[in-house]
Amino acid sequence: MITQFNFAKFNGCPRQAYLTARDKSKSLREKYNLSFRLKEVQKDMLKSFPDGVTVYGDVRHSAEDTRYIIDKGEQVIYNATFAVKNASARCDVIMLENGAYDIYAVRPTSRYTRWIDELLYTKIIMQKAGVKVGNCYVCAIDREGSAGKVLTVINVNNDRRERKLGEKLKDIFANISLPEVPSPRLVKQCGSCPYLEDCFAKDENSIFSLKAIPFSKKMSLYQKGVKTVDKYLGLPDCDERARREIMVRNTDEDVYSKEDIRAFLSQLSYPLGFLDFETMEVFHPTDPILSPMDTVITQFSYHLIENEGAESVHYEFIGDGINYCEKEAAEKLCEYIKENHCVLMYSDYEKICIECLMKRHGEYAQKLGIIRDNLVDLEKPFEKKFLVNRRMEGKSSLKKVLPALYPDDEKLSYSRMAIKNGQQAESVYARLGKMTPAERENAMRDLKEYCALDTLAMIKLWEKLEFYGKME
Repeated sequence: MITQFNFAKFNGCPRQAYLTARDKSKSLREKYNLSFRLKEVQKDMLKSFPDGVTVYGDVRHSAEDTRYIIDKGEQVIYNATFAVKNASARCDVIMLENGAYDIYAVRPTSRYTRWIDELLYTKIIMQKAGVKVGNCYVCAIDREGSAGKVLTVINVNNDRRERKLGEKLKDIFANISLPEVPSPRLVKQCGSCPYLEDCFAKDENSIFSLKAIPFSKKMSLYQKGVKTVDKYLGLPDCDERARREIMVRNTDEDVYSKEDIRAFLSQLSYPLGFLDFETMEVFHPTDPILSPMDTVITQFSYHLIENEGAESVHYEFIGDGINYCEKEAAEKLCEYIKENHCVLMYSDYEKICIECLMKRHGEYAQKLGIIRDNLVDLEKPFEKKFLVNRRMEGKSSLKKVLPALYPDDEKLSYSRMAIKNGQQAESVYARLGKMTPAERENAMRDLKEYCALDTLAMIKLWEKLEFYGKME
């Protein structure tokens, strides 16, 4: 189904339009990474539009109910839905003014320009469904303002842009109506298309199945007739990173580069720490230091190995789930992590979080800056294919690499835990203040166990690199 969330992704490819209109495998919010938590913001913002009627259900039933409600002359409708052909649009709010319905979209950002086409698409679909439309408004949270300044309403009507979108939609509708799926055609925009694999990488040996080289190079190789991984392997410009990824496809053993691993390990020194943060977005902050949609640290785990051969020591911090706790987190970080600690993180997320802490809590900025400067990214050797395994499937995330390198270690399995990923951890932490004492105690234990496993997992990955780095 074509919706306001995905139509902007079209690159003019008839096949993309055809497949998107018939795709029922994933929700569009999931496919295009639009946060479902936006509903929490919407719920609060909709207080500005009282006494409305809410539409529920799937697209077909919601569209039928919306039509009925409009015919009754209701002034305010929440979640109004419109459908024509294989396209639909949902509106956060529509409100009847001077014989036409104005559209209001609630969005968690003051950068309203990114939503203009989405609203104008919605306007076009509503008009095609026979509804008279007035103005289009974005109701945006003002991230730059204080916590009290949350709502900015911007009229985004634009006749010229609307006409251009209308022409684009004509092409999309024409492609949707084709009798059979069009043949794939390769263009540079294919690199960001969700159907690239369906078009060009169904065969495991396809050059597009290779993760180690950028899409632009894969496209160039394909156009030159190098369409398979096997053929690329024989070329002189097949670098070691790509070569290791190709080699690992034919073995269950680890494939590695001693030299690259040793070069990475040479950056590290004792005392050696392993740091992981858990965070959450704050939608309605009560602390004046925060703005809506800020991301704050809620807990951290820190494992420390003082010297070679020593057992790791574990430190941790977790907030209460009610009050803003980053000042206490900063204090504990500075207490646990000394200036001479070399600290491993996984990806650069911890560095970003520490920089936010430095801005919000200047009294700790100097010590936090030293911690930040001592951070080393443990994901790099896996991202750069210094150590690969077929079970990693070309990925380098912690939850992909860990089970690939330790497939039989049940203690390192996230699946056995009550909290299995960061999204669950955020959700549980956000509910702590509403739990009974017994529920809260269990939840805090689960949160600590999950965060501690992240840093323990990093130790195990470092140990694996140490093992291969010492191989003769």
